[in-house]
Amino acid sequence: MAKKRVIILGGGFAGVKCARTLLKSDLKDQLEVIVFNRQNHMVFHPLLAEIASAALQVQDVAAPLRQMLLGAICRTEDVLGVDFDARTIEYEAYNGSRATINYDYLVLACGNEANLALIPGVDEHAFGFKTIGDALALQGHIMEQLEKAEVCDNPHEKSAYLSFIVIGGGFSGVELAGEINELVRRSQRFYKNISEEEIRVTIIHSQDQILPEVGPRLREFAQHQMRKAGVTIILNKRAKRVSAAGVNCSEGFTIPAKTVVCTIGCAPHPVIQRLNVAKEKNRLVVEPDMSLPGYEDAFAIGDCANVINALDQQPCPTTAQFAERQGTACAKNIIAQIKGQKTHAFKYKMMGQLCSIGARNAVAEFNGMTMAGFPAWFMWRGIYLAKLPSFAQQCKVGMQWFIDIIFPRTLAHVKADRTKRLSRAFFAEGEYIFKQDDIANEFYSIEEGEVEVIKESEDSEEIVAVLGRGDFFGESALVGNTKRTASVRARTDCEMMVMGRGIFSEMAGSLTPLADAIAHAMKRRSSLASTLSKAASILDKFKLDVVLEPLPAETLTADDTVKQAIKIINEQRVDFIAIVDEDGRLQGIVTRSDLLRIIDVAHADTLRTNTSNNNNNPANSRINMLVRDIMVKDPVALTLNDSITTALVTMRDHNLKRLPVVISAHQRNLAGYVRIENIMDCFVRSSEDQDFFERRQRTGEIVKPRINSM
Repeated sequence: MAKKRVIILGGGFAGVKCARTLLKSDLKDQLEVIVFNRQNHMVFHPLLAEIASAALQVQDVAAPLRQMLLGAICRTEDVLGVDFDARTIEYEAYNGSRATINYDYLVLACGNEANLALIPGVDEHAFGFKTIGDALALQGHIMEQLEKAEVCDNPHEKSAYLSFIVIGGGFSGVELAGEINELVRRSQRFYKNISEEEIRVTIIHSQDQILPEVGPRLREFAQHQMRKAGVTIILNKRAKRVSAAGVNCSEGFTIPAKTVVCTIGCAPHPVIQRLNVAKEKNRLVVEPDMSLPGYEDAFAIGDCANVINALDQQPCPTTAQFAERQGTACAKNIIAQIKGQKTHAFKYKMMGQLCSIGARNAVAEFNGMTMAGFPAWFMWRGIYLAKLPSFAQQCKVGMQWFIDIIFPRTLAHVKADRTKRLSRAFFAEGEYIFKQDDIANEFYSIEEGEVEVIKESEDSEEIVAVLGRGDFFGESALVGNTKRTASVRARTDCEMMVMGRGIFSEMAGSLTPLADAIAHAMKRRSSLASTLSKAASILDKFKLDVVLEPLPAETLTADDTVKQAIKIINEQRVDFIAIVDEDGRLQGIVTRSDLLRIIDVAHADTLRTNTSNNNNNPANSRINMLVRDIMVKDPVALTLNDSITTALVTMRDHNLKRLPVVISAHQRNLAGYVRIENIMDCFVRSSEDQDFFERRQRTGEIVKPRINSM
């Protein structure tokens, strides 16, 4: 008799418990249990915070699936999709090819993933807290901040190094903040230049109390004890965005910090996202027995499933306690189906909840009783020690906890090589990417937003250029191995690709187009800098209104057609059209060259198809495309407060003959545009006539070139 194949997707609490129950059942010899999990180990999530604080070692918390699930087949390939009708799953094989495997029963126990896109800047500048890798990276980062603070002679920088922010006041956030606070304060005595008063650990929580999962009395106790231990708790505030400088909150104030951890927000597993089945709040809808509607041979359990508890008809919380019980119940239902018996609805009464708050304190609710302080902490450790999946782990963790009581935690960490990295970064408006005279370690490419290049002197600063999407900067100091010759500041919120010195050198040396672009930019910027001093002394006295012209044509919206744009270009004899949204804010630019390319392509389409049917003519579809498909999105724009020199440098740097002008960086409503001819004519006139600008100020006359070169 062929064995029944049970495939379990996920090696967390739910998946492992399901597999273990099947392997211990009376039908174990009739089953082939296969567990797919990206990692070859199970993560005991309740103890992740203790890895981050160096109280436990990685190997103590990661339980190898092969050693836990003797008799099961464990695989680490990525699962790509599920075909419920064909009863197969598709996965990426060891050699990168796609492969399929059939099943008799399927258990979806994928869990969920961290959603680092929930708050702008979190993905670039904060740590997630979902995996052992997250905890280990955070541990090394905390140690590195202490080392930097020890030698830092700038009080503001030192304060940021010693500030640690945890976003979210649920179980994960509170346990992590308590552990970080304990690690840093217990380690402070080994650093001569760090005082305990300088250390700041902060929880930012959107509700009026932390730990909404427990009762009011325990919440108040937790808040009191954590504040007593030195943790700052900010309530009723939301993290609005995260940058390299820290966290900007909903009330507009910013908390400087070099360490930010986000414990809120989750996203469904990619496999769950791709399934075309019913979902409730990104969780799979299941029948009372946890099978998928319409598929008796497919089940969903754990965090990825919206399991209704038959005890109170409420969705089960996403905790390990419920996940384990669902795993057991799911395995029993599979066995019941094989035997031809009736399956049962999931029903479970929660036993209690435990949360460590640091400094050997915890809060607990257990079978209707509440407990707080050291007794709760002792019970917390005892219960989780007993729940560890293997006896070997129980011995190792128990010994490590005993050692932690006697000896200080290790301060050793592996220092990452910052020159060998490729990453993304978010910078909030007004934040410096780097300062003049800084040491150069990175090369930047702008993906979204604008920056301004600033020359600083002892008592003033001058904006000399504006860069936008698609531009890059920072190459000169890297190539020349010199300090930064100018500051760069975010003009708006920006997202960038950041390339470390080592990666930059390798790519610039081997990728010819990049090397050519860098060489061209350096030559252009160097040439401009050498000839700018005289022009700047004349032009910097005045704002752009000296050369500002009204827009040469009516504006369009992104939903207008290319045909309308061609009509305006031809009828009004202009070389560009501004694209605005419903509030008049600049969204893009369409130039005569853009439209000519579309016309050329449409003509080629017509010749290729050689058809006279207008309805099927590709050329007709081309000119009826929407403007949004061809416009230059979010073009670089100047503001009314910029100088003529800034306009000149920006045009030269981008090889442009005209630039749109908006009211301000915040208010991108169009005020007009400037042309390079106007600026050149201003320079010539002012050189010939020293009183030219003064007369312009008195008369309000707009400066236009004497030779129209439109």
